[in-house]
Amino acid sequence: MSWLIAVVVIGFMLAPIMWILPSRRQSQQAEIRAFARTLGLSVKVVAMPKTRRAKIRREDDVFGVCYTRFLHNKTPLAAWKYWLIAVPDGDDDITPIDPVMLELIESQRQMLPKDASMLELTPLGLNIYWRENHATTDVVKNIAQCFDIIIEEGRLENGVNTSDD
Repeated sequence: MSWLIAVVVIGFMLAPIMWILPSRRQSQQAEIRAFARTLGLSVKVVAMPKTRRAKIRREDDVFGVCYTRFLHNKTPLAAWKYWLIAVPDGDDDITPIDPVMLELIESQRQMLPKDASMLELTPLGLNIYWRENHATTDVVKNIAQCFDIIIEEGRLENGVNTSDD
């Protein structure tokens, strides 16, 4: 009987520690996010972008991650947003994208994760919002590669070391 009491007491002592330990899924997410950082991507947990309709209806926030490739520009670029999910006509309150950039994005779309919702250019950099469902290092490599192609071919970066200074 004393052994049973000892096991129960030890169990009660270890239970809070078990709650602190990350789950297997959380450990995998941490590894994938660390890998993304090694590729030059910034990672942060954010509320996913909402369509105009979702904002008006005050739908609950859904959280995901935003991977960002920072740009080093001397001059500000025109910001844009490109929905990677189906958005009903008139439900997006965004400005149109340059047709050349739109064609470039659509040519690279197959490299982006299926659960990504938006690709966005801000004054700070190029962002992708996604839920990280079925995230792997290969998916993150594809995102980084896609960003590199869009930045290079779209001529989005004109850092301090450009030859036309």
